[in-house]
Amino acid sequence: MYKVLLIDDDSAERYILKRFDWNSSGFCIAGEAADGKEALQFLARQEVDLIITDIRMPGMDGLSFLQELRRKRINNCIILLSTYSNFEYAQQGIRLGVFDYMTKPPDDKDLRSLLQRVRSHLNSKTYLQKKLAEKYELNNDSIAVKICRFILDHIEDDITLDSFAQEFAISRDYAGKYFKQKLGENFNEYLTKMKMEHAKYLLRSGKYKNYEISNRLGYASPDYFRRLFKIYTKMTPGEYKKIINN
Repeated sequence: MYKVLLIDDDSAERYILKRFDWNSSGFCIAGEAADGKEALQFLARQEVDLIITDIRMPGMDGLSFLQELRRKRINNCIILLSTYSNFEYAQQGIRLGVFDYMTKPPDDKDLRSLLQRVRSHLNSKTYLQKKLAEKYELNNDSIAVKICRFILDHIEDDITLDSFAQEFAISRDYAGKYFKQKLGENFNEYLTKMKMEHAKYLLRSGKYKNYEISNRLGYASPDYFRRLFKIYTKMTPGEYKKIINN
């Protein structure tokens, strides 16, 4: 079960959300908070996989909470709750990297559909983290773990060695040398491998066409994605799908 933290200053709204059948979607409520400050205190004690937060709250509101999470480099999957009048705030949240947003009160059918997408996203991260641990034996180096988590959290984003260096407040040259030393390959090689592992997961899900996966991974050309995938797996995406479906 993936753990969820609910944040809303309205206890009635939290009660409505808690009544939803979370277990059937693979989630459980781990805790609740009335504002961002209370949520940060909870997160200092316990990790969660998904945060669902209101935008407009007294004290620390949802956007300030998001900014604080980013400052602390906490990269939970986040869903914003907003009213139609708060749509502009929801857009700001999207720019801060939230997974998605819903209007209040959320419809059960829409929430279930959204949780399905969240679960797929979290499953992908869990799968890749396991692959990393098996291949590189990282749970002994906290810096290397943070680096790999950064890549996993942004696997569908346009990340570069420069953005990586900026995130960890180190020089580009040092970032490149550190990566080569710890992982035995350069940043771009490693990033491509992780994107191809993510592509395999998306192909196994059966939900996406090749061009959709190419777009999700940031490749403008499906043909280029196809060539990279074949180099990495020794087969085309189509051949890979045939094997996993037989």
